[in-house]
Amino acid sequence: MAYMTGPTKRKTAENKDDSLRSRLQANAPHYGVEGCPQCQGLGLVFDPLAGKMGAYELCQCNKERCQCGGEPPYLYFDAKKNGMVPCPARGAYIALERIRRLNASSGVPARFQNRFLDTIDVKDRGISLLIALDHAVETIFQYGLRNRPDAPQLQGLYLYGSTGTGKSHIACTIVNELIRLYQVEAHYAKISRDILNRIRESFNTASDSYGMGGRIEKELASHEALVIDDFGVHRESPWVNSTLYDLIDSRYERNLLTILTSNEPMDSWKDVFGGRVYSRLRQLCIEIHLDGDDYRLKDSRSIT
Repeated sequence: MAYMTGPTKRKTAENKDDSLRSRLQANAPHYGVEGCPQCQGLGLVFDPLAGKMGAYELCQCNKERCQCGGEPPYLYFDAKKNGMVPCPARGAYIALERIRRLNASSGVPARFQNRFLDTIDVKDRGISLLIALDHAVETIFQYGLRNRPDAPQLQGLYLYGSTGTGKSHIACTIVNELIRLYQVEAHYAKISRDILNRIRESFNTASDSYGMGGRIEKELASHEALVIDDFGVHRESPWVNSTLYDLIDSRYERNLLTILTSNEPMDSWKDVFGGRVYSRLRQLCIEIHLDGDDYRLKDSRSIT
C-alpha cells in the first residue's frame, strides 16, 4: 500500500472539502458568479482570520463586478438606461446583511459561533460522529427542498449521548450552516434557561415578561429552525411535560426543522406524559447515538 505524500494528502483533503461544500450548497440560493472557485457561486465567503472570531464578506467575484460601492440600497446609475438599476452584487449585499443580523440573534454560544460542519475535527472520534455528520449534511441538503410541492415532511435530528461527544457542537453548526446558506431564522435554545425558565418567569408579577408566556411559546414554536439543547433534563411536573409536548407538536404540525440534543435515548420518554412526547419525537426526528470519550477532557492538559 502506497502512502500519500504531503501535497497529495492536502489535495485529497481539499477534494473532500469541495465535495462537502458542494453538497451543502446544492440547494442554496446563489448570489455570485457560477463556477467561481472561491465561493462556488454562493457569492459570500467566511474569513476565519477577520476580526476576533472571523467574519462574512463578499466573495471576490462579487467585489469585482460591484457597481454601487457597497452603499445601500445597492443601486447604480446606468447611462444606457438613464436610470438607477440594481447592482450585480445587490443580492449578495442583502444576504450578507441578513446573515449578520441572524447570527447576532441566533443564541448560539460564543464557543460555537462561526463553526461549520467542515471545521469539526473527526480525528480519533469514532464512527458515530461521522454518521451524525452525514445526517447533518443530509438534513441541510433536504432543508433546501422544503418549498417544493413534492417536498416530504422535514425530519430533524435527536442527538443523544454522554457529555462531550459533540452533540451541541453538531447542532450549533447546523444552525450556522442554515443561516449561512439560506439566511433563515435558525435559533439555539437551552431547555432550562431559554425555554422553561423564560416561560416560568412570565408567571412572576414582578417580571418584565409577566403575562408574556403565550408570546414566548409562540416564538419558540415558529422559529424556522430550532435547536433544543439538553432536552429531557427536566421532567419534574405535568406542566413541564405538557409544555414540551405542545412545543414539539406545534413544530411538527408546521413542518419546521427541530434538532434536539439529550443525554438519554428517545425511549426514555416512553412512559412520560402518556407516551405522547415520545410519539411525536419519533415522527419529528431521526435518532442518532453519539458515543466515545468526552473530547473536552481528552483535549485538556494538566500542569504538573
